[in-house]
Amino acid sequence: MRSKSSSLLKAGVAVLALAGSALAGAHFADRLPHRTEAAAPVTRLAASAAIPGSLVKGGSLADMVSAVGPSVVQIVVKPTASVQQMQFGGMGNEAPTPGGLGSGFIVDAKGIVVTNNHVVGNAQTVTVQLSDGRELAGRVLGRDKQTDLAVVQIEGGGTYKAVGWGDSDHARVGDPVFAVGSPFGLGSTVTSGIVSARGREIGAGPYDDFLQVDAAINSGNSGGPLFDAAGQVIGVNTAIFSPSGGNVGIGFAIPARMAQQVAQQIVANGHVARGRIGVALQTMTADIARELGATDAKGALIAAVDPDGTAAPSLQPGDIVRRFNGKDVNDSRDLARLVAEAKAGSAVKVAIMRRGQPLDLQVRVGGEQQA
Repeated sequence: MRSKSSSLLKAGVAVLALAGSALAGAHFADRLPHRTEAAAPVTRLAASAAIPGSLVKGGSLADMVSAVGPSVVQIVVKPTASVQQMQFGGMGNEAPTPGGLGSGFIVDAKGIVVTNNHVVGNAQTVTVQLSDGRELAGRVLGRDKQTDLAVVQIEGGGTYKAVGWGDSDHARVGDPVFAVGSPFGLGSTVTSGIVSARGREIGAGPYDDFLQVDAAINSGNSGGPLFDAAGQVIGVNTAIFSPSGGNVGIGFAIPARMAQQVAQQIVANGHVARGRIGVALQTMTADIARELGATDAKGALIAAVDPDGTAAPSLQPGDIVRRFNGKDVNDSRDLARLVAEAKAGSAVKVAIMRRGQPLDLQVRVGGEQQA
């Protein structure tokens, strides 16, 4: 006879895999409005909030935008390229298009540009248009479908003005932000707003951890930077929630911490290598927590362990992971990201609850390369 806790544990097991859309009407924001649903009217920009900072004077963003604007670029995909469909529901389907346009930003004076994977699609080369109007060839160094990021190298020599990475981990709800990009092909467009929420999961992939913002983001903004009050990049604008395809004040940006880590790996190796321990996770609920002797529903619940995985000697089904490699684990998404960030071959400390008792373990991290 199976115990109640065993039944609860097996119900609704979620293996870490690419998720489907969690928001009906969610769109990537990266293409010229060739299709009907992307052709919503451009919304008039709201007045800029008064943002504190050395480059902000009298509530105006003008000096700030002047400082960072030269680092923001347009990414143009030639009509011969094959690119992914833009809606979350169409991820993985590829079709020829009349070409596309998105945004990006320079993070290294040598011409390293960060953008979205769905902006470059399958293209190996793109055209990079600088803020001064120059058009230069760009070579796609690599891409990461799991986080929807890509890196482009501007070819042609010279030095370029780069922007700095900010601290997305400490961005708070209510903090002022501004976005720069090319909505509907209108280069160097600036919009402003605030961080509306953190840690949003929108069904884009297994590492969803989006910043939600109300700064206007439209088709063509994808891959562009989201700046904080100091003019540093705290996010990569990626998607919007909209029944029409146009801005309704709900946009999503990949946090800078994740984007920076992915970009660094692509530049160094041409791909992203992620840690792997070989477990399946299940969402914790209050009922499951009580049955397993936990005082609350925080943590990542281990639903199954791959006998050939590196976690097999240490973890068991029913374990609740509370800390991994020195960082708190509040839910399964936290654990998925922390494992992915861990170095293959390393041994990390893991704090768990097992049958109501706290235990400290060590788990060896395996490796998994993502194309």
